[in-house]
Amino acid sequence: MTVIMTATNRCSVCQAELCPSDEGNLCLRCLLSLGDQPADDPTTIASDRAALVSGHPSRASDIEPAFSTRRFGDYELIEEIARGGMGVVYKARQKSLDRLVAVKMLLFGALAKPEFIKRFRLEAAAAGGLDHPNIVGVHEVGIHEGQHFLVMDYVDGSNLARLIAGQPMPSRRAAAYLKTIAEAVEFAHQRGILHRDLKPSNILIGSDDQPRVADFGLAKRLDGDVDLTLTGQVLGSPNYMPPEQAAGKRGNLTRAADVYSLGAILYQMLTGRPPFQADTIGSTLELVKNAEPLSPRLLHASVPRDLETICLKCLEKGFLEV
Repeated sequence: MTVIMTATNRCSVCQAELCPSDEGNLCLRCLLSLGDQPADDPTTIASDRAALVSGHPSRASDIEPAFSTRRFGDYELIEEIARGGMGVVYKARQKSLDRLVAVKMLLFGALAKPEFIKRFRLEAAAAGGLDHPNIVGVHEVGIHEGQHFLVMDYVDGSNLARLIAGQPMPSRRAAAYLKTIAEAVEFAHQRGILHRDLKPSNILIGSDDQPRVADFGLAKRLDGDVDLTLTGQVLGSPNYMPPEQAAGKRGNLTRAADVYSLGAILYQMLTGRPPFQADTIGSTLELVKNAEPLSPRLLHASVPRDLETICLKCLEKGFLEV
């Protein structure tokens, strides 16, 4: 989950005084603490709203997407299924085609800041051209009654973060998931898109037990200088980002950055925990930049040696120089 930042004097969540280098309304600690919590976690929702409400009307009606009924253009909204720092996602039925879809709406509706709108549409631009069975497809992007929205595949299931839930999964299942996810990411790379925010909560697991890569909100084009994110963002989640990303070196990211994140996802599937975690965000970032991960077999002895080798190869810091 990523928050787009604007200048302010105090963190809108903890009220700590912001440093000159803090370009937004959240301090680094609070901002990165949003990194990989499930979208429907109450703490995440409270923090997200606190971050977003700063500078805006605080009534709930101003925070929620603006529509008067459960009907939204060609869509009938059934239930809310996810919420993040910028948008809310509904399970919906598209009336004209009689099919289930996911409709993502921008929080604040017509009151949304221009930079939020731009990033919202850039997410659709990145994923819209990726027609792959293991990538959540985007079918439509538009505005209805002042509300920006995009329409995506509906995935009936959960996400990988909830599926792991702090427990190692069988190695064969982890390897099968990773193979499918890596093939989808390679498909995106071949079409010039770098994801830059791969993490368990962005991998949806359908009722068919197939993983699907979601949330291209931090994507970057590989075939040019166009960056699909906006200046002033903190990119990614500290437990899964490569060292360059942790150091803020956005321009140095290549396909290897996504490979690193795939290794971090595999590590968590094999061990139940990410490769680096500490008591503070700053300490976690330092570990990402400077430390080597523990061998997965030290944490879970049944991990096959070959699978451990693949995992650690993805997480090699020198590998990112290739």
